[in-house]
Amino acid sequence: MPQLPVSVLPPYLRLHQGRDNELYFRFEVPTRDRKAGFEPCCVPLGTDVKVAIRRVENELLPRLYAFREGGRAIMIPQGPVPGTIDELIQVYTTDPSGTFLNNNSERGQKKIRYYLSRGADHIFREGPYAGRRFGSLPIDKLTAADGRRFRIEFEKVEERSDDTGEKEIRKRPRSAQLTFEAFKSMLFSTKGVHELVPSENPFAKLKFARHYTEEIYAATLEDLLRIIFAAEQMKCSSIATMCLVAYDLQIRVESIGGRLLVEHYKPADRPDQMLITHWKTKHKRWIHLHDRDGNPLYGALEARLDQCKGDRTSGILIPRDGTTDKPWGGRDESLSNTFYTKYHQVAAAAGLVADCKFTSFRHGGITESAEAGCTEPEVMILSGHLHPNTAHRYIKKTRSRREKARLKVVANRDAELARMRPSNLPREMISKPSDRNDTA
Repeated sequence: MPQLPVSVLPPYLRLHQGRDNELYFRFEVPTRDRKAGFEPCCVPLGTDVKVAIRRVENELLPRLYAFREGGRAIMIPQGPVPGTIDELIQVYTTDPSGTFLNNNSERGQKKIRYYLSRGADHIFREGPYAGRRFGSLPIDKLTAADGRRFRIEFEKVEERSDDTGEKEIRKRPRSAQLTFEAFKSMLFSTKGVHELVPSENPFAKLKFARHYTEEIYAATLEDLLRIIFAAEQMKCSSIATMCLVAYDLQIRVESIGGRLLVEHYKPADRPDQMLITHWKTKHKRWIHLHDRDGNPLYGALEARLDQCKGDRTSGILIPRDGTTDKPWGGRDESLSNTFYTKYHQVAAAAGLVADCKFTSFRHGGITESAEAGCTEPEVMILSGHLHPNTAHRYIKKTRSRREKARLKVVANRDAELARMRPSNLPREMISKPSDRNDTA
């Protein structure tokens, strides 16, 4: 980086040398302003000259001058700047007409607010808004080009490697996609609520490359037996029971941790039934634990749940080990970090592969249904999916399924060869080499 003369830089923009001898810019206010309470008093601005100067002139210096003229009340904003994306985020997260946000669970709303906050704090590195926060852009000036540039820049993050100390580019396509979708939904939901929102969503028609995620490992029956045995040895029977619930009932983590109650298992008016909730579709369904002849459909699972319930009439059905009312699930119906720590300990003791997560047992149960020969509607009934394409994503391409499919092809080929008549084939194909030589 060239050594710039002091006269080129705006006021209070300094050039400093870091620990690794790398030069970078920093905004430093005078001591009198620090003592008066101005914040931020010291801001690192990176190594790009143009970006640093633009941020100082457009953001930091105006705030400092406003603080000097009006005091502390002017320095601390009471709300976002009118007409900016920051204001639109506040309207979207507080206005009751934001149906998309309100229709999500508490956990979903928390994630949406998180992605909106992260996206608003993104500072453009290139383009006409270089050096400015995405949240500071005017709503009515927002274009599709700004959205595309935001997505591309937000996907790439510069990080310093711990091993080499050099800067590396790390990609986060999934995070960029979720952030972009959050802003697109916000613009759709606030149309008509905020007067500056354009009639046509500038992000609506943008298409990006498809993002492929790694397929989740589907636990096998052997994996299930291994973790049940290891959990019993480590006196963590609730871990074994929850894995069996995910495998047999094929319900999600949130349904097991927060919605599976004692009142839902064999109540007085339904002694042979159990209420399960499919968390994503919000569908509740009473299922029978025995067939019409009285034979158990979930023998091992029923025995474990009978033991968990005991003589209780209320509370969580599968409590933590050694308790009767303390659940593994949290307030947002997800499982706590303590559960996952314990699960990984049990999985390691069982010798399971590193890819075998807790959700792998639900995927394994759905895959087992397909391997057993269940039809597509039957798989959907057991898994609770409403669309065949969704159910297909959970049915893994295991070795046994591939072998069964290949054996069907081999059997069909053998039958086809058996039906072929020698008279229908060319003489060269059915004659022996010695015959062909004699003929020649």
